[in-house]
Amino acid sequence: VRDEEDALLPGLQAQLTGRGKELGMVELIDDHDREFTTRDEAILTQLAQLASVAISNAQLYERERTIAQTLQRSLRPGGLPAVPGLSAAVRFRPAGENIELGGDFYDLYRARDGGVAALIGDVQGKGPDAAAVTALARHTLRAAAAYEHSPSAVLSLLHRALRDQRTDDRFITVAYAHMQVAVEHVRLELACGGHPLPLIVHPDGSVDAVGRLGTLLGTDIDPLLADVTVELEIGDVLVLYTDGVTEVRRHRTEVFGTAELTALLGTCGGLSPDAVAERIEAAVIAASEGRLRDDVAILAF
Repeated sequence: VRDEEDALLPGLQAQLTGRGKELGMVELIDDHDREFTTRDEAILTQLAQLASVAISNAQLYERERTIAQTLQRSLRPGGLPAVPGLSAAVRFRPAGENIELGGDFYDLYRARDGGVAALIGDVQGKGPDAAAVTALARHTLRAAAAYEHSPSAVLSLLHRALRDQRTDDRFITVAYAHMQVAVEHVRLELACGGHPLPLIVHPDGSVDAVGRLGTLLGTDIDPLLADVTVELEIGDVLVLYTDGVTEVRRHRTEVFGTAELTALLGTCGGLSPDAVAERIEAAVIAASEGRLRDDVAILAF
């Protein structure tokens, strides 16, 4: 039984639109000479609306992901520079789908007096604001390295820049080293502003933490920072990393932390920086079952 409004239609069409643009058309034609009703038309219109929203969201997601990936790449150096006498390697893994910009960063570049600066850092939070702080930090550190030798002085300049140019109280942690590469050893000065202490892997497999813990940068309290001198001999590998490496949790339980990282590095004596970084990355991915909750950055040399 049909009501008076249930007219018969030979075929149905529904426009797909999203954000003011035409996305396509849905058309139904029955091959068995069946005629559609106005109720069928209403259902198709509803389905077209749902499909339009889904397509628009997918396009928006892809566009945002492309923008985020482009910005993420722009906040990291292209390739590590060649430094005679020094081998370096880096690994970087953004968390999630890389839609949300993370705050991990690293750098290796020429500093004053013929030295080399190596650093790794982590900005609180994610998103565009964290990316802005990351850009500010990288540029400030490079500028400061042109006329400051002491790592603690460089980090103090970064702290002041964050306080002067930011009003959101977003803090940052950084481990910064100034290195002089000699024939058979590397002498470096190291300062850590709230960042995990770097680890040295010796050729015999022993592992030492180096540096002195300092306080966060960018807060309303002046940071406590200390310079520590470290000597690296032939075959030593210094590993700098962010807390995404040592705060891997599964079901709210830490499954890969500082103890696990130290134990892993104990099996890496005599390996190259690239091999050490590769092992750390593989262990973190395995511990997190491939679902990283935080960015992972590793710099080894």
